[in-house]
Amino acid sequence: MRIAMVSEHASPLAALGGVDAGGQNVHVAALADEFARRGHEVSVYTRRDDAALPERVELPSGASVVHVEAGPPLALPKDDLLPHMPRFARVLRGAWEEEPPDLVHAHFWMSGLASLEAASALSLPVVQTFHALGVVKRRHQGADDTSPVERFEAEESLARRANQIVATSSDEVFELLRMGADLRRLSVVPCGVDLEHFRPDGPREPRPAGRARIVVVSRLVPRKGVGNVISALAELPDAELVVAGGPERARLDADPEARRLAALAEELGLAGRVDLRGRVERNDLPALLRSADAAVSLPWYEPFGIVPLEAMACGVPVVASAVGGLLDTVVDGITGVHVPPRSPERLAEALRSLLADPELRARLGRAGAERARARYGWGDIADATLEAYGALVRRRRATASAAANGYPRPAAAVANGRPARREPAGEEHVLATMRALDDLRREADRIQGWGRRLARVLVGGGRLLVAGNGGSAAQAQHLTAELVGRYRTERAPLSALALHADTSSLTAIANDYGGDEAFARQVRAHGRPGDVLLVLSTSGSSRNVLAAEEAALDGGLTVWALTGRGPNPAADLANDAVVVSADSAATVQEVHMTAIHLLCAAVDAEVEISAVTAADRLEEAIRLGAA
Repeated sequence: MRIAMVSEHASPLAALGGVDAGGQNVHVAALADEFARRGHEVSVYTRRDDAALPERVELPSGASVVHVEAGPPLALPKDDLLPHMPRFARVLRGAWEEEPPDLVHAHFWMSGLASLEAASALSLPVVQTFHALGVVKRRHQGADDTSPVERFEAEESLARRANQIVATSSDEVFELLRMGADLRRLSVVPCGVDLEHFRPDGPREPRPAGRARIVVVSRLVPRKGVGNVISALAELPDAELVVAGGPERARLDADPEARRLAALAEELGLAGRVDLRGRVERNDLPALLRSADAAVSLPWYEPFGIVPLEAMACGVPVVASAVGGLLDTVVDGITGVHVPPRSPERLAEALRSLLADPELRARLGRAGAERARARYGWGDIADATLEAYGALVRRRRATASAAANGYPRPAAAVANGRPARREPAGEEHVLATMRALDDLRREADRIQGWGRRLARVLVGGGRLLVAGNGGSAAQAQHLTAELVGRYRTERAPLSALALHADTSSLTAIANDYGGDEAFARQVRAHGRPGDVLLVLSTSGSSRNVLAAEEAALDGGLTVWALTGRGPNPAADLANDAVVVSADSAATVQEVHMTAIHLLCAAVDAEVEISAVTAADRLEEAIRLGAA
C-alpha cells in the first residue's frame, strides 16, 4: 500500500522536548517505520522549518520524510501556521497528481485541512487523527489558549468530512461524537511505546542516596502541570524531583516556563531538590525513568500521553491526572494512581503513600510493564491502524460495487441447483486444505489481535454476535459454545450469541420480514455500540449476512468477516476480514474452524491477563483494608 502521512508541524526528525515537539512526533515516526518495515511505501509530508533541510530524507526503515515549502523556512509556533496551509495543500496536490497514494493519513487539524483540500479533487480517501482537539484545549486553558479562532469550526468540519477518523482515546470519541462525527467512521487506536527501548531491565541512572526520586518527562508549557508537581514536592521532604524536557540545560535561562518553574522552586525553598535537566536525549530516557521511585504526569488535560506508557514499560509506577487518554492507559490501583489535575495536595498525598510502600511500588510497576507489553507495542498499534485503513478501503470498494443494484451471487457457486465446481477429493482435498492453512499463517497476527480486542469487549460487559448459513451456522454455534463455556482454561462465561440458534425468532422474522432480514433484525435487537459481529460466509455474498453487517455498522458495532475467496461484498463491508483463497467451500470451512480456534485461544490468553491484574487489585485492596 502507498501511504501518505501528513504532519505539518510535527516532523519525525524533530528533537523532542521543544514547545511544539512531543508525542505526535513520536507517533508519526513510529507508525511510518512500522508500515515501511512491512513493505508499505510511506511518505511523511511535513513543513520545511530550516532552509538547510533536503527536500527528502529517507529513514533507516525505508520510509521517507518530505519537506514541503510552505511559509518561511524557519521554526514557527504551530498556532501561526494556518495562513501557510493553502500553499501546503497545493504542494501536496502536485505531488499526489504525479504519484497518487492509496490513502492519506492526516495528523493534527491543520494537516487535515491541507490533506482534504489536496485529496478531494483527486478522489483520495483521507484518514484523520486529531491528536488534540481545540474545544478541549479551550475548555482547560481558557484565555491562555493561543489556537486560531478558525480551529473550532475547522475541526467540526473535519470530523464530518474525513473518510475515517482514528481517535487515540475513548475520551476523544465522545468529544468527536458531540462534534457531529459518524460513529461508523470512528476507530480508536492508542499511541504506542517502543518496547525494545523502554523495558524494565537495563541500566539505571545513578542517584544520591537517602532520597526518593520522582521523575517528570514533559514539554515545558504550563498546561503540563509541572508547577503543580513542584508545589507537591514541598510536602515530601525526603524526595527529589527531576524534570526532563524543554531546551538544552544551557539554554533553560532563556525559556520563560523554565524560569517560572525555577523561581517557584526557589520561592518554596526547594531549589536544592528540583533538578531542571532540560532536554534529555531519547537514548538516555529509559535509564532516567528506571532510576525513579515514581513517574508523574500531571497535565491539566491530555489527549493521550506517551510518557506514562514509557514509564510503565520500564516497570515504574505512574501517578497521573485522571484526564483524557490517561484514563485509558494508567489503570488506577493496578499500574498507578489517578489524581485530579491542578491539585498539588492530592498529588502529595498519593506520592506520600506510594513512596512509603516499596511492595506496592513493585506491584504497580510489574503490572504496568505487563500492560504495556500486552497492549501498546508499536507493532500492535500499526496492526490496528492498518485495520482502520483496510476498513476504509473496503467500504469505498463496497460502495462502488453497490452501484450496480447489489451484489450478484457468484456464477460459479450454484448452477441449476447443483454445485458448478467439482469438489476436491482424497489427497487432493488434503493438499488443498494444507495450502489454505499455510495462507492462514499469514493472518495469525490479525486473528490474535481480534482475540485481544474481543476479550476486552466481553470482559467489559459487551457481546459477540455470530452469523452464518449452513455449515457456517454450525461453526458460529461452535464458537459461541467455546466462549459461553470454556476453551482451554476455567474463566467466567462470556456473552456470545449465534444468531441462527433461536429458531423461533429466526422463523418468525423470516416469515414476517423475509429471509434477508433473518440476522439483521436480531443484530438490531441484541447489538449495542461497541459490541462485535462476526460473520462467516464461504461465498461472501449471502444477502442475509450482508444485511446483518449493514445493521451492525449502523448500530456502532465492530464487524469482522471470515469468508471465502475475495474480493467479496462481505469482506468489503466489514471493518476487518480474513479471506480464505480456496476454491472449495469445504476447504474454506475447515480453515475457518482453525481460525475460530485461534480466536478462542487469543481470547482466553487476554482474559487470563485481565484476571491476573484484577487479582492483584483485590490483593492490594485486602492488604490496605487489613492495614
